[in-house]
Amino acid sequence: MQETMLQEVMTAPREIRFDRVPVPTAGPGQVLVKIKRIGICGSDIHVYHGKHPYTKYPVTQGHEVSGQVAALGEGVTQFQVGQRVTIEPQVYCGECYPCTHGKYNLCENLKVMGFQPTGTASEYFAVDASKVTALPAGMSYDEGAMLEPLAVTVHAARRAGDVAGKKVCVLGCGPIGILLVQSLKAFGAAEVMATDISDYRLGLAPTLRAGSGWLRLSAGAGPHLRSGLRCQHQNPPLWRGSDGVLRPRQGGHHLRLRGQ
Repeated sequence: MQETMLQEVMTAPREIRFDRVPVPTAGPGQVLVKIKRIGICGSDIHVYHGKHPYTKYPVTQGHEVSGQVAALGEGVTQFQVGQRVTIEPQVYCGECYPCTHGKYNLCENLKVMGFQPTGTASEYFAVDASKVTALPAGMSYDEGAMLEPLAVTVHAARRAGDVAGKKVCVLGCGPIGILLVQSLKAFGAAEVMATDISDYRLGLAPTLRAGSGWLRLSAGAGPHLRSGLRCQHQNPPLWRGSDGVLRPRQGGHHLRLRGQ
């Protein structure tokens, strides 16, 4: 194995350099992963522009990732060299109240790789085996790097309750919105409509074979949406009737959305 590797470092907003550094070794309980793919998250863009409130510089980014096991540390037996894997980027204490009650995503000392601890934007990355997940057979590295954002939308779909056979509306067709549409369909939603103000996103979304309808909102629709969607918490999700009106469940308000 090579002795040095390239590592991305953002030294300041809009300033990125690549350093040559030693390849890390897998310590006890760790896995050394050869990084194959890294996704660029919207939060990474915020860091690039200096607008992320919880990141200081210099920082190495990268938290949506897939790779191949290159070496195993002492005591690691659940993985094999050459295996395709992804990495969970959350770093939590395991001792606070949320952590000890299964809510480590709410850890009182939560950090995320690529924002506070060093991220995965390097040729190799050493990480605790507990944060490594094997990819299913046949899953590509491109797909593996999407598992982290997909987990967000699967969680959101589950929080929505039983959507099987129901009509659901997703506001926003960005990457998370489109993945949420796909997740809702996978959970059995009968119809999923999504909205956006971007023609590009609305044009891309149907090509991904998700959703039942797409509606373009004007750029100034936000205040009207906020006003129209003031309904009781127990009333969502919204559904669209044949007349084009988005309706909450019984007892809420009606809001007509007009596309351009």
